[in-house]
Amino acid sequence: MTLRKIPVIRMLAIIGLVAATSLAALPLASQDLTFQVPRSRADLEKALRTGAGTVHGRLGILVKHVESGEAFGLREDERFQLASVFKIPVLLTLHKQIALGRISLDDRINFTERMKTFGSGLMASMKPGLNISVQDLQLLMMARSDNTATDILFHMVTPEAIAAYMAELGLKATTVDYDTRQLILAFLGLDPDKPLTIAELYALPESVWADPARAAAEKAIEGSLHNTSTPREIGLLLEKCVRGEIVDRAVSDRVLEVMKSHTGAELVLRYLPSSTAVARKGGSLSRGGRDTVLLDAAVVWLPENAGTLVMCFFGNDLAEVHYDIKHKVGLMARAAYDYFLAKNRKPGKG
Repeated sequence: MTLRKIPVIRMLAIIGLVAATSLAALPLASQDLTFQVPRSRADLEKALRTGAGTVHGRLGILVKHVESGEAFGLREDERFQLASVFKIPVLLTLHKQIALGRISLDDRINFTERMKTFGSGLMASMKPGLNISVQDLQLLMMARSDNTATDILFHMVTPEAIAAYMAELGLKATTVDYDTRQLILAFLGLDPDKPLTIAELYALPESVWADPARAAAEKAIEGSLHNTSTPREIGLLLEKCVRGEIVDRAVSDRVLEVMKSHTGAELVLRYLPSSTAVARKGGSLSRGGRDTVLLDAAVVWLPENAGTLVMCFFGNDLAEVHYDIKHKVGLMARAAYDYFLAKNRKPGKG
């Protein structure tokens, strides 16, 4: 394997792309596990703190029951690299712009080769010339974590509008200033302000990948503020959706419906009952075959009229295989689910 291809393989796993694995590498399915319901808040806190302590890396947690306001946080005010979770602010800003009449879901763009972005999604494999609607782009961004669709929408709404709307919503520690192309280039130690096409990236000479300066630069993104936020602030965005405060009730519901189109059982959803209604967005950044960044931000609707949970599990600087992390976080999310369901269920109601 040449030096030139090593970073490209890393790139293919960046921001939400799911890698194949053998079934033997996967944790047990939820039906094969026994879950112990936390009987008190102290039990829940112990389960979450103990679980977080087994993760090799930095884990931030925000779990909040929207209706009662009861919450648990761990490193909830620390900034984390968002990876594909930055697509939530993009989606919310898009719907703000639609409400202002500046963009329509029926607007269409002519898809060109230059628009293709590396990483996850379908559009990078599509032929140019497609005339695609904003409606379809938002679904691709959230359901397939499509980086090309994301970048088209990112520049349609503009990073300035994203920053303004996040400030309007009261967020002070959230920065979304890179599109996915820039984020991936920075993660590869390349200049994010010199956009490359997929073909141009593959065509870079060996000397670029062998440059020690590039190797040093590829880690700088993890300590920067580009595309970062806190579990508390992303949790606040989700809570505002639940409360109908993203423009209004109708717009908030449309945003949540788009987020329900997610695929896969990543972190939060991993061990929840299969019938659980969830609106979520996850994200990851990988190096050396491991997810050094792995996150999930979700709204979970509890059964039996028990209310709504907002859950954010943000992992950065991780140093273990991602299946182990997903297993550990999945157990923590299930503990929170069971605790709040037991405490808030309404007997006799569905």
